[in-house]
Amino acid sequence: MQEIKTLSSQWYCDQEIYQRERREIFAKEWIYAAHESELPCAGDYITLEIAGYAIIILRNSEGHLKSFHNVCRHRAAPLLTAETGKLEGKLISCRYHGWSYNQEGCLAATPLFEELPDLKRAELSLYDVQVNTYRGLIFVNLSAEAIPFVDAFGSLTEVMNDSDCSLESYKLHSKLTREGSFNWKVWLDGYQECYHCMTIHPIFNKDFALQKYKIENVDRFSIHSCERKVESPSGSFNGLWLWVYPNLGMPCYEPCYYTLRVNPLAVDRTKLEYTFHVRDTEDTKTIEEFRQFVDQITSEDINVCEAVQKNLKSGIYQDGILNPRRENGVAYYQSLVRQAVEQGGPVKQARETALV
Repeated sequence: MQEIKTLSSQWYCDQEIYQRERREIFAKEWIYAAHESELPCAGDYITLEIAGYAIIILRNSEGHLKSFHNVCRHRAAPLLTAETGKLEGKLISCRYHGWSYNQEGCLAATPLFEELPDLKRAELSLYDVQVNTYRGLIFVNLSAEAIPFVDAFGSLTEVMNDSDCSLESYKLHSKLTREGSFNWKVWLDGYQECYHCMTIHPIFNKDFALQKYKIENVDRFSIHSCERKVESPSGSFNGLWLWVYPNLGMPCYEPCYYTLRVNPLAVDRTKLEYTFHVRDTEDTKTIEEFRQFVDQITSEDINVCEAVQKNLKSGIYQDGILNPRRENGVAYYQSLVRQAVEQGGPVKQARETALV
């Protein structure tokens, strides 16, 4: 059997590679952003950052979703600063100098700037972001040349439509945000396998027959599944966990499903953004126990990820070997990242760190 090598430590520590990932992955792929229920009415908006790219998602006066880069065309100030809100009028206005845009992103007002010709105004619309929805989930793409959503996620939507997880029977409940000092790929290396679960997550090991944990890599996503041993706060049916390229985790349990956006903040800093959706029939105690279950697993993973990142930076470790049966999900995800980043040319190998 052919040996499967991991990405080298350079991929987790090098600033140039990190910037390539921002340009070649996060600026070109469909990224999960929010849920439609977060913008119920015309004028509602949310702001967020994806790998350092600041964007706005707005429900316009006609009820449609629009998305733009949260960057004024005058002097690059953010247009909206609150995480959520409602437009006071029909315009999106920058507080820095008062430049305003309509809900289609067209420049509408430039106070005390009468010299700006009409032709130039037409060229100063907001930078547009593509937006698409699937069963209430909002995805955005920063590239004007993006693969159509239906082509990018056709196989995924077929799997989800055929699954036992009826997204429409759940409603938005709450959010949880955690941060850690590790590269975003360190987290996904762990998410894409359960080889570590028996040693790191005793609560998980109690509920599921982890020796039977399986990962099926399909078309830019992976399906995780495992037989359940006992009923618990996580439910009674066998788990279904999805990973969607590049940075979305979507575990579906009986009382609750949640989305997890693994959001790079820097080459060695990552934000984990959870959004929980629950069924109306679930009681408060069950949901609180479930959130504690997720929070405990997250804390355990953050601890090990931060320790791994520290060793990756030390210069001792160069690369490793993957278990082809237990870590096939890691191999698949890493191959997609490598392919995307190296579109701009091969990654230059860093010189080995001299050990004193």
